[in-house]
Amino acid sequence: MTGDLWALAAAMLLAVVQLTLSSVLTLRQLGGAWVAGPRDEPREVIGLSGRFVRAHRNLLEIFPQFVAALFLVHAADAVGSLSTIGAWVFVVARILYVAAYAFAPPGVRPICWLAAQVGIFTIVADIFV
Repeated sequence: MTGDLWALAAAMLLAVVQLTLSSVLTLRQLGGAWVAGPRDEPREVIGLSGRFVRAHRNLLEIFPQFVAALFLVHAADAVGSLSTIGAWVFVVARILYVAAYAFAPPGVRPICWLAAQVGIFTIVADIFV
């Protein structure tokens, strides 16, 4: 398996960990009755729990771009060092994003998001090299 696909596996693991963490924190804050119920009355988790939930949602928004970039380089048979580097930059930046969202001062989180996006662009750059 190529290095970029190992990064994809790591990103999938990150998504599972974030989903689990978000689910547990939501359950703790909003209670089992609401979580298991029909959720007709919308409620949001707040504070630190809310930050973890929003970080997971943000991963779900950017993850399809990451997968599409990997698909493109593999479909074009253009996998190389840039796609591997870009994929791992994405994974590391997304891990840092979670920590930044939860604990860092304002301004750090957008830098982590931008680094992940640069990772995606780096993956695609392998097509043009």
